[in-house]
Amino acid sequence: MASRSQEAVHQAVEATRGSQSLVETITAMERNARQYQALGDPALFELCTRGWDALEADLGEVVRRTMAVKIAIIEADPRVAFSLWLGDLTDRSTAPEFDLAQATLSLCEKPWHPVRGNHDLLGGLYEQHFGPLSYVFRHEGWVFIMLDSNGGTQTLIDEARMAWLREQIATIDPAAPIVLCCHHPLLLGGVVPVAGAPEILALFAGHNLRAVLAGHLHLNQEHTVNGVLHTVTNCLATNRGNLDHDPRRGYRLFHCADGQITTQFVPVREIAAE
Repeated sequence: MASRSQEAVHQAVEATRGSQSLVETITAMERNARQYQALGDPALFELCTRGWDALEADLGEVVRRTMAVKIAIIEADPRVAFSLWLGDLTDRSTAPEFDLAQATLSLCEKPWHPVRGNHDLLGGLYEQHFGPLSYVFRHEGWVFIMLDSNGGTQTLIDEARMAWLREQIATIDPAAPIVLCCHHPLLLGGVVPVAGAPEILALFAGHNLRAVLAGHLHLNQEHTVNGVLHTVTNCLATNRGNLDHDPRRGYRLFHCADGQITTQFVPVREIAAE
């Protein structure tokens, strides 16, 4: 008998089977819109406008179904204790997008922990939907610092957030393994520090920083620098590609045991670059 997680995967996949008809509808409407531009037909323009308004809700449902498949796959992995969502939960930081992101992530039965990305900045909507911008949680002796990296003008974070980070680190047992999670990577290519990164890393002197996890770049990278693992993970979205044209979409699995951390990338699907 299939497990509950396996059933969830099958149900989510089945729910996406109607997507092709929606794609065909979108294609036809785009073709009509191009004809309007060429022919200047007001009636056709009005038809397309009404159609797009009606289609917006359907597009949101397709996104929800697509993400439901990916979440079900992650949830079905018995090695996953919780998930980290490292920013860009939306594309344009609109209220409907945040509503959709919140509803979709609520499908996770295992604990999940987000941070804000540079696509999630407008109107205080992230805070309304997901709570504090920066926070700390613990799991089996490991300390996870979820740091919002969108606060500075010349550096990744401003002085107020640096002060918050300094205060949090001061409360942590120096021997406890720490994982720092933020949207922006601190070291580009594992070599070049972004503005403010050396100051952030210096705060961990005398503590047991084991890893810095990030997104943003749409790349799959792993580097160990001064004993600290730095990772960036491929894009999970279907409407955006990876910087190096890697067709794989997926998630990164971290194994934390005996004070050590290792990682592997787990592909979910492939989307060929256009």
